[in-house]
Amino acid sequence: MLLEGIKALEMGQFIFVPYCATHLADFGAEVIKIENPAGGDPLRVTGQAASAPDIGINYYFEQCNRGKKSFAIDVNKDEGRVIIHKLVKGSDIFMTNFQPETLKRMHLDYDTLSKLNPRLIYALGTGYGIRGPERDRGGFDYGVWARSGLMASCGEPGSIPVQCQPGFGDHVSAMNLFAAIGMALFHREKTGEGQFVHASLYGSMLDAGSHSVQTALATKQEVPRKDRRATINPLCNSYVTKDDKWLMISSKQPDRNWHDFCHSFNLEHLENDPKFKDTPSRANNCRELIIILDKMFAKLTFSEVEERLKGKNVHWSPAFTYNQVANDPQAWEAGYIATVDHPQIGPFNEFTNPLEFSKTPFNIRAGIAELGQHNEEILLDMGYSWEDITRLKDSRIIL
Repeated sequence: MLLEGIKALEMGQFIFVPYCATHLADFGAEVIKIENPAGGDPLRVTGQAASAPDIGINYYFEQCNRGKKSFAIDVNKDEGRVIIHKLVKGSDIFMTNFQPETLKRMHLDYDTLSKLNPRLIYALGTGYGIRGPERDRGGFDYGVWARSGLMASCGEPGSIPVQCQPGFGDHVSAMNLFAAIGMALFHREKTGEGQFVHASLYGSMLDAGSHSVQTALATKQEVPRKDRRATINPLCNSYVTKDDKWLMISSKQPDRNWHDFCHSFNLEHLENDPKFKDTPSRANNCRELIIILDKMFAKLTFSEVEERLKGKNVHWSPAFTYNQVANDPQAWEAGYIATVDHPQIGPFNEFTNPLEFSKTPFNIRAGIAELGQHNEEILLDMGYSWEDITRLKDSRIIL
């Protein structure tokens, strides 16, 4: 596999860094998850949605931690840190989203660990970055979603700011940190040098909304919310059908699609109408056209719309709920969702990995380790004896 032979130490919690480490595990890296013996990663108990039915596993913790080894060790104790330092010497990556000051106090900061292993890639995930007045502030993706401008930009004008779905910012940030680690591995391959890499929730969410951020930077004006009733390109707008199903017409080159669109819905009389014949005229008369299209879609079922647009040069998509996504043939056949053999519950439908390599594909190793499950294995591999392990347990340094 692509990352076979790479050893990564993950001292993360919740979603951001643990999900990044999951991608490493999917592509073959040995990922050792360093956890506090007193309960481990908090996501072990807070991951599953409170309103969701119990299916026998914590599926959210599963998604963020599949395929890893669990090493439950108290890094607040001197001997615990000594063990981690020994592990670092034989590892390729150390990744964490603990606060920089906490890491420095525990002697697990970059300056300390890079001296032990100059080839080490040290990956840090933060809330707001490593510089600036908020550098020491922790953060969850809900708060960063708000601060980044995304929360205020969603929804109709005048509506309350829209909250994000859980983990949205964490997952985007995880992919950014994953990319940074990959580039650092490439640099090390050429030079032999390890280095510090970093991604933040705030920076990642600014990047996710960078089109609007750049608009504000360039114009020094507020970016308004989009009013669907006054969208200047009516062929890039949402509409609801007779059976209350929403769809999105997403034609960014509407003049190329206008002919097929009109002929799909018996609107030939609008095709050359001076008010609607081209992009500028449709923009000038967008409210009128959207009223016409709203009434037209309201008379058709979603299936009828789908049939009329089949094979036509019109970009569009259904506005699915997440349960519909879970049953979308495109998601399954593209390989984004698959049934895996779970060691606890058998066949299990799981989101896989959005990355694809023709020669080095990922391999989902379903199942999560129990807290401290691999303590003995890891310590024995490091040269510790069973007597040492018993002493470490008695001293409560390991679980």
